Amino acid sequence: MRRAKTKGRYLLIATAGLLLGSCAAHGQSSRIDPKVYRNYTPYSASFYEALLTDRVWVFEGNPDRTNSVMRALVFGGNGRLFRCFRNWATPRSKRLRWSVKWRAGATLRYDNWGPKPRYAPFFYDPETGLANVEIFRADESGRLTWDRVARGWVQDTLPRTFASACPGLAEAAGVKINEKQTSKKFDELRRQDWDAPIRHFPGSNLTAPGRTGIAASKLAPTTTREAVFAFMRAQHGNIVLSPKGNGRALVLRNGNGPHELWQLGEDGEIANTSEFHEVKDKDGQWLEGRRGGKRLGRYPMGYPFPYLPTGHRHAAFQLTDEFIGRPHPRSLPFMGEAYADKRFVFHPEGKFSVVDEAGNLVEGPHFEGGWRWTRGRLEMTVTDDPAGPRSIGWRELADQLGMKPTVWTPSTPDRY
Repeated sequence: MRRAKTKGRYLLIATAGLLLGSCAAHGQSSRIDPKVYRNYTPYSASFYEALLTDRVWVFEGNPDRTNSVMRALVFGGNGRLFRCFRNWATPRSKRLRWSVKWRAGATLRYDNWGPKPRYAPFFYDPETGLANVEIFRADESGRLTWDRVARGWVQDTLPRTFASACPGLAEAAGVKINEKQTSKKFDELRRQDWDAPIRHFPGSNLTAPGRTGIAASKLAPTTTREAVFAFMRAQHGNIVLSPKGNGRALVLRNGNGPHELWQLGEDGEIANTSEFHEVKDKDGQWLEGRRGGKRLGRYPMGYPFPYLPTGHRHAAFQLTDEFIGRPHPRSLPFMGEAYADKRFVFHPEGKFSVVDEAGNLVEGPHFEGGWRWTRGRLEMTVTDDPAGPRSIGWRELADQLGMKPTVWTPSTPDRY
């Protein structure tokens, strides 16, 4: 473990082997590894950039302690950051900067606040508009844990109490003053304008189960297995973002082989594929990622889920969505000469029918089977076909059928 001194207090940074306490009352082990039980923030970097730019975060530092201080940050355009504490203003010579970086989820970064950049995992609740910060540090007893170090909300205007404490800040930051908010007390300031906090900001629907803050739950589970699998079923075939902001496609199986995660490159092509399996052991329930038989990592069921939705469908699934949505007989050249005079009608749940050129259903085991996407390829399995499953890559299939699905890349905006 190493220490980093910032503004008169020590921020404790955990190494991989460090263990912290948990709540045994919730059935969780009394010691959990913060490298496994990660505190993922609830939204993407682009969401936070849109939410915060040219807006004010009003907050209370150290909210659970007696030395709490009411503060305001204005997240100006072009990365400029303005701050005002109730009892002192930012020196005008200070060039504070802000940005959003991918760490364990999207995280605010402050530059020129101290000798090193500072990071703030930001938890926004669209229902209430509250926006809190949690960091990993020592509590008052010296135990390392996740701690809520700031609670507040985001609004469009600078409260009058801060405008008076920091003259010229509103004009310099380019924000209007809220004349209703005059109190020097945090809770009273909020009551003076209940409509000021921004609620249900566009894109707040694009979140994942359990990403509500481990400090807020006091290290207890933040979601359930049922909610996790409901989310994964809803995202089947969709683009999701990894904790580092990289594109993935989530592919679920209904009892037919392991689930898959397609790793997408900068051009949207599939760069690699991993599998994930549900396992249970003495430590709990997990989703375990594997590639080539080697374990890549484990997700502890019931805690913040690692992947965020984007609202986009992978190009491969756009093809079969079209097949199902317009279920007319289709010729599939990749199926070979044995099916040259046959046509295929796709159905949901991985089923298909075979018809002849006149559109009449062809019956018999040799003309029944199912389809699925695996490792970026459409796999067609016909019962009793001696050749076994036949497959084709999604791009080649699109070219053969003259279809042009939309390809996601890292520069594609999230779809709200």
